[in-house]
Amino acid sequence: MILIDAVYVNSGGGKALLQELLGGLRAKGKFALLCDARMAGVDTSGYKVMVIPPRELARRDFYRRHRHLLRRVFCFGNVPPPFRLGAEVAVYFHNVLLCSGAKNQSWYDKLSGVLKMAYIRWLRRNADVFLVQTKLVESALAHDLGSGVPIIELPFYPSCLPSPGSTGPAEGKWSRYAYVSNGYPHKNHARLIAAWVMLAQAKVYPELHLTLYGEWEGIYEQIEKAQSLGARITNHGFTDSRRLYHACGYQIYPSLVESFGLGLVEAADAGCAVIASDLSYVYSAIRPSGVFDPTSVEAIYQAVVATHGKPAPPSKIVASNEMGRLVDWLASPADSKLDARCGLLLRESDRG
Repeated sequence: MILIDAVYVNSGGGKALLQELLGGLRAKGKFALLCDARMAGVDTSGYKVMVIPPRELARRDFYRRHRHLLRRVFCFGNVPPPFRLGAEVAVYFHNVLLCSGAKNQSWYDKLSGVLKMAYIRWLRRNADVFLVQTKLVESALAHDLGSGVPIIELPFYPSCLPSPGSTGPAEGKWSRYAYVSNGYPHKNHARLIAAWVMLAQAKVYPELHLTLYGEWEGIYEQIEKAQSLGARITNHGFTDSRRLYHACGYQIYPSLVESFGLGLVEAADAGCAVIASDLSYVYSAIRPSGVFDPTSVEAIYQAVVATHGKPAPPSKIVASNEMGRLVDWLASPADSKLDARCGLLLRESDRG
């Protein structure tokens, strides 16, 4: 059995990446998917789907009962199996907020991250290799896991967002700014909305298009207050991001920390000019059209004033898409392995 362990993946960018992976693997053979009941809206047709509670005790029990059936395991939710398996195991680590160097978090999130990383470190020998999206995450993870843990940079993302069809007239698109993201604190919505209030007070009226859904009452209240002050902000909730990207000339991305920044790549792929935080994660994903200090409301305000109504070429993607290599490994014969030194698929007979 080739297993995709996605127990701790059920929303956001991780969910989008999982959908892309499942789509790429579907025609390559038979695979099993381990998940919990929270994962909804993902096409799992063609997979043997096994649902367990999102708890380590349930996960441990699953591996104990199925360990002799497994020949390859891909843990997609950061955490290695609870014990060493006979199967080859890769762990995709894509939550840099768990790393000790992560900044701009509350004390609760920091404590939670410390405990979760301690658990991952304890299980690290149960994985043959960890896969990450960028050199920045590789460095942060290596610092926390210690020496001797193989880590490969292997980014992948949905490629070539298909055209959503007509999105209405293009007139005014360079006065529209999208931010496709939910309301987690590090996404920095509060400063972004405050900048839009400053713009309205200066009688500058760009449109800000958000995609918040779920329990973010404080942000919703801030949006309503900003709207009452003249700021042009629309929250679309859970929506088709493709239509939003194609309707807006700019994507504005004030996030304080990211493991990759999938929204940056998606926006650039859809033809948006991206203005974003002047932080390293941005430059690992795209070549931005403009940058700003995300900790300064004034800096965000000035970045919008400088671009409002002005056409700009699409931002360029600089991150490679290694989806093919990941799919090839998962679907490869049993004697093929991911080599941690060069990140290539090698057969045992090729190793010499």
